[in-house]
Order: sequence, then structure tokens, then C-alpha cells
Amino acid sequence: MKKFKKLIAVALAVILSLSVMSVVAFASTTDSLKRTDDGTWLYMENGEHNAYYTGLVKYYDTWYYVENGELNWNYTGLTKYYDTWYFVGNGVLNWDYTGLTKYYDTWYYVEDSVLNWNYTGLTKYYDTWYYVENSVLNWNKNGLYNYYGNEWCYLTNSQIDTYYTGLVNYYGTWYYVEDGFLNWDYCRPYK
Repeated sequence: MKKFKKLIAVALAVILSLSVMSVVAFASTTDSLKRTDDGTWLYMENGEHNAYYTGLVKYYDTWYYVENGELNWNYTGLTKYYDTWYFVGNGVLNWDYTGLTKYYDTWYYVEDSVLNWNYTGLTKYYDTWYYVENSVLNWNKNGLYNYYGNEWCYLTNSQIDTYYTGLVNYYGTWYYVEDGFLNWDYCRPYK
């Protein structure tokens, strides 16, 4: 009799755990991504395909970009999610990205995949250094710029101008710039 009760208890535990697992599996597909037979990933909301949703969707531990209800592997750029702008690369939120990204003809600075509205400074993008002001690339910045307090560079249209060598007037004082950087050691007459 004890063995029979034990067998029934084990059977009930197995049935109960299987039913819980099926509910968990079902719950994860109600508001999530679902892969179709042709390989397309669809955004599912309450078990139905929502073809109108555009934004981020978390699937397991990764955030994906969905456009019109389908995962868009080709999208690279910014997307807004609960009042925060994030950088998405090839359809996936890339937490490691720091740099520039273009969004509707404006270049923005992103730090660890989050748009950083407080950043003002230089950032390197494809081997060129650009001046960013309040997270937006400012194409009108010209002249000397002090970078992190220890390096002075010469900007032309917000880029370090490594082709420029000559004198620069900065607040009434003349400085010698060589290959885009202030040369503190220059002490001979300028020709």
C-alpha cells in the first residue's frame, strides 16, 4: 500500500510539473517572438501576431528590433523604448556599442548603446575624430579645442584637421598648430 501511495504521489508530481511546464512554455510565446516555418520571426501579443508593433522585444536575455510585427535583422540605428533611446545593430540591441549613429539625417553619440544627452567631446568614428555637443555632432565647430584637459587639437567643421599646420588665434593669443595638434615646443619665428 505504501508503494502504491508513493507511486501515485510521484505520478501526480510528474503530471503537475508537466502541466506547469506547458503553461510556462505557453506564457513565453504569448507576448514574445515566434519563428514561423519560413524562418521569419513574428511578434506575438496575447498569442496573436501584432503586425502594427514597432520597437524592442526581449526574447530570453536578448533585445531585438521588431518593425511592423516582424524581427528586422537589417535595422541599424536608434529606437526609443520607454523614454530612452537605444542603439540597435543588425536587429539586436548591442550593449557594447559606443560611438556615432545617424538617425534621420542627424548624427548622435551613443554610449554603451544608450543615447547620452550629456556628452560633449570628441569621438572616433571610422578613423576620424568628430566633435559632439550634447550628444549631437556639431558640424560648425572650428578652431582650437581642449580634449580632456591635456590635449589641444584644431577642428575644421568639427573634425580634427590633421592637414592643418599654422598659427591659430585663441582668445587673443597666437598658438602654433602642427598636423592638427597644438605644438607647445615650437619657439621659432613663424614664416
